[in-house]
Amino acid sequence: MGTRHSINIPKEREGMRVKTEEPRKLRPERRKTNVNYNATVQRPRGEGNEKLESPSDSLVKLGGKSSSINKAATINIRSQLPYKRAQLPHYLNEILKEADSPLEIDKSSTDGLYEQLYNGVHLKQNKQKYWIDRTNKANCFMLYAEDLSITWGKDNRYWNWVDIKETSDENFIAAELKRVCWLEVCGSFDTAALTPETLYEVVFVVKIKENADGLESITLRLIIPNKSSNELTVNLMNVTEREKWIEVPVGEFFTSNEFKRKKKREEIEIFLYETEKLDWKQGLVIKGIVIRPKA
Repeated sequence: MGTRHSINIPKEREGMRVKTEEPRKLRPERRKTNVNYNATVQRPRGEGNEKLESPSDSLVKLGGKSSSINKAATINIRSQLPYKRAQLPHYLNEILKEADSPLEIDKSSTDGLYEQLYNGVHLKQNKQKYWIDRTNKANCFMLYAEDLSITWGKDNRYWNWVDIKETSDENFIAAELKRVCWLEVCGSFDTAALTPETLYEVVFVVKIKENADGLESITLRLIIPNKSSNELTVNLMNVTEREKWIEVPVGEFFTSNEFKRKKKREEIEIFLYETEKLDWKQGLVIKGIVIRPKA
């Protein structure tokens, strides 16, 4: 027979009573427990070294209540979460209202949406083109010659309008200067369609023909609302690459945020002119004006 152990039963406290003269909360009697917190937990046989599942693994809150579900059910619930639609480029819906043909935009994925817009969309009876910059996903625009204001442009004695098709999707009408003394070309654009808080640059896309003359002192000017204008003079007769499209920088500007735009409209104006010397000028072909993020 083994050794007998005696168990000491603690005596009940005597004379213990609760005073009722003053209200107080009754506290439960604290009892000492002989628990060894360093002892090894004995697992049932057959379970080996299985990891005990924590409450965070086995409980998922649904509708404010905790329900016990397995991991397979958790994966199934996550797969049924609402699909996050692709984020549309700035001002896209308003821009596409001017599209020459209805465009079915793929909104099921961001990649599909932007890939569709990288190639560009023609607007306003092919007078403008809109596309997305691949680097920073910002809006870009081309204002073709037909969308510009050209002094004497309607008179075929001074200007000739040429239909040019460079690629399968690049078809436009360019303005070819025959001969003028007063050269003045102007374009304007509402910056509401440009991506907010982005540094943009403006360039003229032109071609200098072999018979060019009188283009030694051409002024380029960019006017930004409520800001100082940018102006410079270039000698286009120094262009060595004749009969090829070249870019002539006009200036750059930083677009404001959407909150400021809603309060005040901002429209930029772009000029190319020579109206002082009044020499005969010829051999200039204008494709248009590009407004794009500065690289």
